[in-house]
This record gives sequence, structure tokens and C-alpha cells, in this order.
Amino acid sequence: MNRFDRLKKHPALRTWSKLPQMVLQQAGWWACVVWMGWLGPATMLAFLLLHLWMVRNQWRAEVGLIVFSAALGLALDNALGALGAVTYVGTLRIGWAPIWLIAIWAGFGSTLRHSQAIFVRSLRNALLIGLLGGPLAYMGGEKLDRLTINGPTGLLWISLLWGIVLVLLYWAAKPKLAADTP
Repeated sequence: MNRFDRLKKHPALRTWSKLPQMVLQQAGWWACVVWMGWLGPATMLAFLLLHLWMVRNQWRAEVGLIVFSAALGLALDNALGALGAVTYVGTLRIGWAPIWLIAIWAGFGSTLRHSQAIFVRSLRNALLIGLLGGPLAYMGGEKLDRLTINGPTGLLWISLLWGIVLVLLYWAAKPKLAADTP
């Protein structure tokens, strides 16, 4: 038995898709929020590399979902910035979207077949979480002084765009949900 076979038999590694993945992704999330320069996104990148190593037998599908999530987040946050719905904190940006927030979207994508699969378990979940959870997430970001939501219209745009994005992520994650595979 080689070293990798022994690692796969370790109890903590068998449950990667549950608590360990969620805790480390949340650590990457907090790093992005606290360290908005390169350090936060670099921490999230370290998490993503570990995640890809842990799910290396599915790495192509995982990379696709991570990149798709980051691209959707980039589009969403640029749209919110262009509409004047949200103003972001952070100087490292692609358009209006700060790099730290794009890194958070990438980390989020890595969880959609694993620890946070409930978000995209059904079309209804995805839509409701998008419509309600998006504004709540951004209200949390506002309380942490990382962004400003510009009025009720800003909340409406966040809700609508998050609803669309979560539905698209539902369709992207659906064929490979961890709970649906043997």
C-alpha cells in the first residue's frame, strides 16, 4: 500500500466534503475579508489547491465549477458596481469587482458539490438562497465595512442577480453533486 492509499483511508480525509472542507473554506473567506490585498486571495488559493488535491479524482469537474463560479461572481459584482447598486472596498480590482471578492466566489464554487451542496440541491433552493441569501451576504459585508449597498434599489439588484447566479450554479453543479454519486 503506497502513501496515498494510506492517506485515503484516514478518517478525516474520507469526510473532506463535510466539516473539514467547510471550515477551511470559511477560513479562506475570512482571510479574504480581513486581508483584502493579495494575502486574503492567496489564502483562498491555498485552500483551493488543497481542495483540488483532496478531490483529485474529480479535479477537472471541480476546476470547471470553481472557474465558472468565479466568472459569474466577477460578472455579478461588476454589474452591481456598474449599476451603482454596490460600492466595494479594496484597491486590487478587475473592473468594479475587488480581487478578494472574486476569490470568495471561487472558494464558494468549490463547496457546491460538497459541504454547501444544499445551496444548489434543487432549483427552488438555488433560487430562494440567491434571492434572499445574496442580500443577506452583502448586508454582512456592509457591516464589516467591505462594501456599501446603495439603497433599496441596490438590495433589489443584489437579490435579482444572485437569484440568476445561483440558478446557473445549480445547473453547473447538478450533474456532479457529491451526495448523488456513490
